Amino acid sequence: MRDRSVVDERVRIARELHDVVAHHVALMGVQAAAARRVLTVDPPAAAGALETVESSARSAVTEMRSLVGTLRGDDAESRTPPPTLADVPALVAQFDTLGLGTTYVLVDVDGLAERVPAAAGFGVYRVVQEALSNVRAHSSATFASVTVRVVRAGDGAYVEVEVLDGGSTLAGTAGTGLGLQGIRERVAALGGEADIGPRATGGFRVRARIPFLV
Repeated sequence: MRDRSVVDERVRIARELHDVVAHHVALMGVQAAAARRVLTVDPPAAAGALETVESSARSAVTEMRSLVGTLRGDDAESRTPPPTLADVPALVAQFDTLGLGTTYVLVDVDGLAERVPAAAGFGVYRVVQEALSNVRAHSSATFASVTVRVVRAGDGAYVEVEVLDGGSTLAGTAGTGLGLQGIRERVAALGGEADIGPRATGGFRVRARIPFLV
């Protein structure tokens, strides 16, 4: 039983490392390239891109330190709080700086959004982060939509997130598949379900539903 717990924790840490590194390094790479292109012709734009690189680097270091603290067994109260559902709009907005137009819609049927548990909110955040990172890195899409629904269901409720894009896969950009695998594992660990794959009408869809009690 203990060996299984150790393996589960290693998988969880590996998943977090993948999500943090993939997101922040991709953002820094794109913004650094943008700054280089306009450095001599539009210094203010170059400065803005470099500010994004600096901010993303700080965020990556902060999240990495928190993960290291977890590995070291540091007091949980000393670590940086993980993102929640309330942080998703800011995450979505970041992708505009990467050249990916995005929209975010929150459908809060019963006024439950503020009661979404921290773990479920963090799960939604990571699903959106990975899904949009994949669109930016592997799709021809220039636009993506993120819809979050918080819905009552009997004695409980669920939070559902759906990320849609209308692009096609770019040649030569195939990834390892670890990101999508990580989404499935993360959602399953929270007692939820994930539906990931191409859309019949074109593009790609990532949908995850995570239950919680109210």
